[in-house]
Amino acid sequence: MASELSFIGCDVSILTTNDDGPGLDTSLPHGHWSERNGVPVLAFNRWSPPLQPLREYAVSPALNRWLAAHLRDYDLLHVHAMFSWPSTSAMAQARRAGVPYVVSTIGQLCRWSLARSPRRKQLLLRLIERRNLEGAAALHFTTEAEREEAADLGLGSPSFVLPLGVLPPSSPTNAPNQTPAAGLRDPLIGPVFLFLSRLHPKKQLEMLLEALALLQQRQPEAAWQLQIAGTGEPSYLNTLHRQAAALGLAGRCRWLGFLEGEAKWQALRRADWFVLPSASENFGIAAIEALAAGTPTILSPGVAVSEAIAAAQAGHVCDSEPLALSQALEAALAGPPAAMRAAALDLATRAYSWPAIAMRLEETYLSILSGERPLRSASAIEDGAEIARPAPTP
Repeated sequence: MASELSFIGCDVSILTTNDDGPGLDTSLPHGHWSERNGVPVLAFNRWSPPLQPLREYAVSPALNRWLAAHLRDYDLLHVHAMFSWPSTSAMAQARRAGVPYVVSTIGQLCRWSLARSPRRKQLLLRLIERRNLEGAAALHFTTEAEREEAADLGLGSPSFVLPLGVLPPSSPTNAPNQTPAAGLRDPLIGPVFLFLSRLHPKKQLEMLLEALALLQQRQPEAAWQLQIAGTGEPSYLNTLHRQAAALGLAGRCRWLGFLEGEAKWQALRRADWFVLPSASENFGIAAIEALAAGTPTILSPGVAVSEAIAAAQAGHVCDSEPLALSQALEAALAGPPAAMRAAALDLATRAYSWPAIAMRLEETYLSILSGERPLRSASAIEDGAEIARPAPTP
């Protein structure tokens, strides 16, 4: 996002910490400016209590001191995420400094998310986050479904809907001629179903395994393979392996581990179907990446982009309950038609390319800075903030 905004003329910087999940990102310089994809990045060290149960209460006093000294140098602050020290404290500082800010809620106001650690989140909402949200110049949602769920809170802030992007359409990585034809599939393997996501109960991989076990019972001779890309907590991963073995699917599953870069795109291109039966996704970036690789999707209604994908005939939507999902997978054994692959690639290029999204985001920034309300529907950093100065008018 920041790179594309910079490319079209915005003066954008990224402020963050070196928090990297359970540890620190030691590859990211902290305390001085560095550059990533042509964008200046300033990261500060975070500190968290040594007790594991309190690890999520990480703080970064140096980040706050820098904001206090420099926030007024910028026209606008774009905060990504909530319920975390960098974003929560940055919004509070922006309110005090009178600097307008946009908040990308990244699904944290969806019902599923608010139901996780509900007492802590409700407490934070009462103490500070509701004031932060109400004080925002605009709330950014990636889908209309995400905005509708956030409406439960009765917030009065202006909002806009703008999807996230995938690779620019000019990138060779997602060129149409790199998408394998279904007729080249190995007949001994059959169609490849790809699950590519963080391995977490929310993603409901267990449902997919149960659905495939039902499919195997109905059609024991049918050839197919499930490829699972992603990682998660070791104990949960072991549970999934045990479930696959107990269901008789061990020989049908390939566990690819965490994939990134070209390895990820190759897995997406080689698959016949991308399958994600998630309980809740405020957007579904992996599904859009599958489209960009020319791979149609089979999604649960909980994946917010599923409706748009179904409308474009770039994939199917079915309930995540195992019986319904198994029936959809059985119908998919023949592989996706060429027209559906073409529709997948067309939708990704037309609706989810970063250059187009960046231009619409810049328009929203400029409308905020001119005193106008943001576009109601215009359809970066996690736990941090993107700070932008629009290019000066000639």
